[in-house]
Amino acid sequence: MPSHWNEYHRRWSRLTAPLRPDGDIVRGFEDCVASHDARVLLLGVTQELAPIGRTLSAIDRSAAMIANIWPGDTQRAHAQQGDWLAPPFGDRAFTAIIGDGSLTAISWAEDYRTLFGEAARLMEPGGVMVLRLFLSPDAVETREALRKETLDGGCPSFHAFKWRLAMAVVGETGDPNIAVTAIRDAFNAMFADREMLAARTGWRAEDIETIDVYANSPDVYSFPNFAQLRETIPGAFGKVRLVACGSYPLAERCPLLVLERL
Repeated sequence: MPSHWNEYHRRWSRLTAPLRPDGDIVRGFEDCVASHDARVLLLGVTQELAPIGRTLSAIDRSAAMIANIWPGDTQRAHAQQGDWLAPPFGDRAFTAIIGDGSLTAISWAEDYRTLFGEAARLMEPGGVMVLRLFLSPDAVETREALRKETLDGGCPSFHAFKWRLAMAVVGETGDPNIAVTAIRDAFNAMFADREMLAARTGWRAEDIETIDVYANSPDVYSFPNFAQLRETIPGAFGKVRLVACGSYPLAERCPLLVLERL
C-alpha cells in the first residue's frame, strides 16, 4: 500500500495550524535558532521554515513532497530525498536541526531514540535542535467528551479536532502509536453524517475530506505525552525545554521542544 505522503501534497493548501506553521510559529523557530543558524538541517520540506538559516539542507523521504511542496533549491538552501533515521551527512555537519511536527511522523519509542541519536551525531557542540511537538495531554480526553464539545461548537478547527481525536485514542490504549487508518476509522465511527457535522461545526466539507488521505495508508503516527517523550532524549542534550508558541487552536499541545547539544 502506498504511503499517504505520496498524495498529501494535493491537500497541502487546505491545511492550517496546527498542521502547518503560521507566522507566530515561524518566529518562534527563528528566535530559538537565531544564534545557531550557520548550517541548518530541516526535517521535511515545510515551506514556511525553508528561509531559516544562512544555509539550509532539507531531507524528506517522499519524492512527491519534495517535488510539490519544497519551494525550490537555491544557493542557500536545497532539499534531497532521504531517511531521517539514517541521514546521509557527516558528524557535526550542522549547527541546528529543525522540524515541524516531525516526531509525529515516526514511531515512538525506538525511532525517537534513533532520531535523537542521529541528531546528536550531526550537531556541533553548543548547537540546538528545535522541533514543534504534537503532545498528548497528561489527562486523557475521552472520545465522548470530544464528540459533545464538537457538536456544541467548541472545536473551531477540523485539523485541531483531528489531532485531539488521535490523542484521545492513544490515551485510551496507552500506546502513543496509532495507524493513520485508525484515526480515519475513529472519525467515521464518531461522525457518520459529514453533512450534519459540517452544518453543526461550520467546518468546510473540503477540510473534513482531508482525513480521507489516510485511507489504505500503511503509515503510523505517534502522540506521546511529555513524560513518554522525555525518556527517549539522550544525555547528549544537556538542556531540554518547552517553549510555548502561538495562539492557534490546539497551540497549548504544540510547544517547541528545544534541545541544546553538549
